[in-house]
Amino acid sequence: MALTPERIELAQKNFSILIAMLEKKQLKYTIEENRQDFSHVCIRFTGNDLPMTLHLLVRADRQLVSVFSPMPFLIDEAHRNEAAIAVTAANHGLSNGSFDLNMQDGSIRFRLTTAFMETTLSPALLEYLLYVSADTIDRYNDRFMMLNNGEMDLQTFLSSEHKGC
Repeated sequence: MALTPERIELAQKNFSILIAMLEKKQLKYTIEENRQDFSHVCIRFTGNDLPMTLHLLVRADRQLVSVFSPMPFLIDEAHRNEAAIAVTAANHGLSNGSFDLNMQDGSIRFRLTTAFMETTLSPALLEYLLYVSADTIDRYNDRFMMLNNGEMDLQTFLSSEHKGC
């Protein structure tokens, strides 16, 4: 998509709304990058078990706000096929966002994206993106790690999906 002055202006407005929401919620964040065409904010949380890092990206060219969060571990090669099935099962139950497993290096990341074509997003929507991402990651990150460490087998992971865990 072409990078027009209108797209740049909308991206900058949405970035300002994002920062204002983070300030209002008194969340600690780091602005990693802030250009006209791309902005990157980093937030670190500690959930119930593992720490998580959320990367919030505002892209003027695609008119998107995205949340990405890599798991703080890699899946061992011996467990990647099981992890692929676990990621698929986890994604099946998600309404918003998804996990991606890179079969080459064993990395898992969560991602959630929304568009802002010809509009600005509300602070409430940006807050929703942030908190639903953190909640979803917190529900799954320890289970992916336990599967990788051999502390949970695939059948247990899958049966816990059916119980609504």
